[in-house]
Amino acid sequence: MAKKIETVGIIGFNVMGAAIGLNAATCGYNVVFKELNDDLVKAMYKRWVLDALAKRVEKGKMAQAEMDAVAGRIKGTANYQDMADCDLIIEAAIEKMDLKIQIFKELSEIVRPDTILASNTSTFLIEKLMSQVKGQERTAGLHYFFPANINRLVEVIRQKATNDDTYNALMEFSKKNSKVPISVKDFPGFAINPVFISSYMVLTAMGERFNVATLDQVSKEALGVKFGIMWVLNGSGIGTAYHAASSMSEYLSGSDVGFPTVPATLKAQFEKNQPWNLEDGAISADAAAVKAAKEELLGAIFAISAHLIDKDVVSVADLELGCKTALAWPKGPFSMMNDMGMAEAARLIKVAVDKGYFKMPKSFAGAVPANWKL
Repeated sequence: MAKKIETVGIIGFNVMGAAIGLNAATCGYNVVFKELNDDLVKAMYKRWVLDALAKRVEKGKMAQAEMDAVAGRIKGTANYQDMADCDLIIEAAIEKMDLKIQIFKELSEIVRPDTILASNTSTFLIEKLMSQVKGQERTAGLHYFFPANINRLVEVIRQKATNDDTYNALMEFSKKNSKVPISVKDFPGFAINPVFISSYMVLTAMGERFNVATLDQVSKEALGVKFGIMWVLNGSGIGTAYHAASSMSEYLSGSDVGFPTVPATLKAQFEKNQPWNLEDGAISADAAAVKAAKEELLGAIFAISAHLIDKDVVSVADLELGCKTALAWPKGPFSMMNDMGMAEAARLIKVAVDKGYFKMPKSFAGAVPANWKL
């Protein structure tokens, strides 16, 4: 039987942490959030709770009585001791490993031995973040996707020590928060980010051949999406994209998986501190070049997806579901491969391997494999 979760602690109550906390409170959980000092506690409560809920009331999406009830379930503190009775604590602090390790070390000395400790990190291995925690079995990753109040996907990440009670409690908690949880093993970037990050790295690397408008169109046509990858990067932030790309490349480029190097075009855009100009000229009319670009993009997506399955990081069904849910792709990578035929998928993977983006996945190293079982 899963551990019972009633009170949820949130470390770091800014954009992501506040969205996670507000979602939990809306679903009936009591929430205690931690900020650095009393002034920040008051400011964050006003901004992310009172003001955010008031906007929902003004738009007719929530009754005043419901707002009062949700706001009443959220409390802030500047003292870790006030989180001692939490059943689950989710860390959503800034992406600094040393800081996160220290947070969990301190928490594990204060909270109950059965309190679940989870990180919302998108880049660091859970096992490393929890290295100083007393009771490794109650630790895990709980990775929400931006924007956490809208995006329904949550990756529940098991590190080596995570026990079944912890895992089951987090799966149940996610479902009760109206999220779509998928099960992922501890791996750099987990499951969805390796796919998405490599896709935009490969795409932006083509910036030496195409303008931004063409790159966005290439991704739209290749993936069948309404909003292209370049548009998505503008929304999530070029800085975030650049740092995530750097981190993933550092983790995996020298491994048996491989990973693209950070494109000069992405680095230059980050240094300019500007969004991509999606209207920087006409979309390329060179049909052959555009076709080759789409194949290069899809080949990279298929290669990393196959590696994730080969390494048992995630199941075919969960990665398929995750890409469709978090990235809003009409089809996941395995449906796309099955639809085009595995021989063609194998050819595109070889394109990505020959470009140096990835090593050849084991599942494609010999004969062409059978269709993926979805």
